[in-house]
Amino acid sequence: MGSRKPKIRILRHLARTGGTLISKCIGSMDGVVLLSEVHPDNIVATDPIRQAVEWFGLIDKKQIARWRRLRKLTMLQFVGMCETRASGRGETLVLRDWSHLDYYGRPYAKARMGSALRDSLQDAYEVVEACTVRHPVDQYVSLSKIAVIVEDGGVDWDLFLDGNLAYAQYAEERGFVRYEDLTRDPDGELKKLCGMLEIDFDAGYAQRWGSYEHVTGDVKRAGSEGTRVNEIRPLERKGVDEEMLERFRSDERYRQVCELLGYEA
Repeated sequence: MGSRKPKIRILRHLARTGGTLISKCIGSMDGVVLLSEVHPDNIVATDPIRQAVEWFGLIDKKQIARWRRLRKLTMLQFVGMCETRASGRGETLVLRDWSHLDYYGRPYAKARMGSALRDSLQDAYEVVEACTVRHPVDQYVSLSKIAVIVEDGGVDWDLFLDGNLAYAQYAEERGFVRYEDLTRDPDGELKKLCGMLEIDFDAGYAQRWGSYEHVTGDVKRAGSEGTRVNEIRPLERKGVDEEMLERFRSDERYRQVCELLGYEA
């Protein structure tokens, strides 16, 4: 017997793995409403409430004012109202999880090495998930350029690899799409991703994603690739020398991540 719970869809990826670009593609598809970087430990930094109110009209401002006055807004309440409003309009809600908080965290939170968003919703919903990944070396280089990471002392090597391994194990169990594959075959890989999320693939995204702005990202300070490119294409590896590669290759966690995700170490 199938679940009688309503479905909620969660898209997961780590920071600097192509998530902004992928979210623009999914979010611009017909009938999809995508809330960006949603997480139980975050109601302020990416302000999903403002997204719901101003971008998509999913929540009435009076209701938000009441919740804030009573200080009783939970993630389940928030998602529940958004999902009800979206489904009532014949749309499908997709939550872009802020997985960075779970698997690296700094400087916003302490990493849990799990899925706090899934945990907060699974009692009330049948959770449908899809994960996307990127080669850890390229992610590390890109993550090192984020202003808040630099201000925090740079990327913590052990925390980065511990988080990557935990996320890779999670993604391998549930299925994933590699960012590099998507840049070479956008339609094919996005069809796979839509299948994982159980939403209809809309080829019209190709004409809309470049101008789609209802996504979050540290645009000014971090220079996310997904906010600057106008075409989907493979990226050349930059800022990596043999010394860095050897440091990665000598670490068992890195080799495990590559094996789980099918990357060349």
